[in-house]
Amino acid sequence: MTNPYAEFLQRDECLMLFVDIQGVMLDPCDEAARLKKNAAALLDIAEILKIPVIFTVHNAEKLGGALPDLVGKVARPRILNKLELSCFENEEIGGALMASARRTLIIAGLETHVCVFHTAAHGLRLGYTVHVAADAVASRSPFNWEIGLKRMEKAGAVISSTEMIVFELLNRAGTPEFRAALPLLKTF
Repeated sequence: MTNPYAEFLQRDECLMLFVDIQGVMLDPCDEAARLKKNAAALLDIAEILKIPVIFTVHNAEKLGGALPDLVGKVARPRILNKLELSCFENEEIGGALMASARRTLIIAGLETHVCVFHTAAHGLRLGYTVHVAADAVASRSPFNWEIGLKRMEKAGAVISSTEMIVFELLNRAGTPEFRAALPLLKTF
C-alpha cells in the first residue's frame, strides 16, 4: 500500500473541487482573504494544466452563488448546487465526481470542519486520495479550521498548502506550463 503523504500529485489523476465558496458564507470566516487568494491560485494552475474543476454551492437560492471572481477564472465553469454536507451525497455532484476517471481530489472551500470535512471523509471512504489545501479552506473560527484539518488528516487526507500543490503539479522547471505559471509563482 502506498503512502499518500510520500506520493507526488499526478496532474492527470487530479480533479479540483471548490466547495461552497459563496460570499455570504466566506465573509464571516477567519482568513477569508487568504482563502480567496489561494483558491484563485489553484484555479490558475488548474487552467494552465487543464485539470478539471467543479464548484459547488450550498443552497444557492438562499445563500447566493459562487464568488464571481473565482468562477471567472475558469473557461467553462461547472457549478452544482447542493443541500447535503458531503458533496458525494448529492446525486448530481456525486455522479459527476464518480463519472470522472480521476481518483485524486484537491479540495478548497468552506467550511473546513463542515462541508469540506464531510466531503473529504466521504471521498476517503470511497477510495479517493484526498488533498486539502489548508490555506484555501476556512471556517468562521480558527479553532474549527484547525480541528477540521486535524480530523481530515487523521482520516487519511493529505493536508498541504497551495504552493506545495502548485509545485507538485508542475513537477519541473523549464516546461511551457512552468513558464506559463511564472506570474503565479511570483505571488507566493
